[in-house]
Amino acid sequence: MRFNLITAFFLLFSRLFSQADSVAFSNDFLLYEGLYLTYQDFRHNWPIPKEKINTDINKDQLEFYSKLIEEDNIEFIERDGSKAHIQSEKVWGFCQNNVIYLNSNKWFFRITNFGAISFFMASVPVTYTSPGYNAFINGPVGNSTTNAKEIRDYLMDFHTGNRVDFTLENLQELLKKDTEIYNEFMALSHKKKKEQAMRFISKYNQKHPVYFPKN
Repeated sequence: MRFNLITAFFLLFSRLFSQADSVAFSNDFLLYEGLYLTYQDFRHNWPIPKEKINTDINKDQLEFYSKLIEEDNIEFIERDGSKAHIQSEKVWGFCQNNVIYLNSNKWFFRITNFGAISFFMASVPVTYTSPGYNAFINGPVGNSTTNAKEIRDYLMDFHTGNRVDFTLENLQELLKKDTEIYNEFMALSHKKKKEQAMRFISKYNQKHPVYFPKN
């Protein structure tokens, strides 16, 4: 019992200490604009600004980051002044006008609901296979494949950066961190869960604000 109490106190103290050097995200909080090379860059509000990205692409255009990600590699100036580069597919995302965009398959997608549980939509490549048809023999002849893109819904855990498909099972796992909200959600019927999923995400986010380091 004593060990559990000490552990609980330590965790509480660590959280309070970290929040003392941090500020809760709100509409008034300023996220620096630039390219997030990693998830940790995002968590520390520490992107690479446009001025430190070496490219021939016009940096004044609204689609700058979307065109930048089309390159195989992105060259930039490190914080110590040295030159470096990163494969475009490994870039985590970027921030523009205080909105966060995630990189998925070299396409950027906006986080439309941002918080401890974030929601966004992204396209994924899919391949459809269907039997071919020969009109002369009035029958199938082999298979044909079609490549396309499909829009899907995703959730992201702010505290880990993990992204998962937006399913009730995955949402339930994220809500487990708050017993009260989780039990309320689990008491609903399957139909009600689907109808009220976004409301519970908003409810969870309001109760559990996310923090960034103070500027």
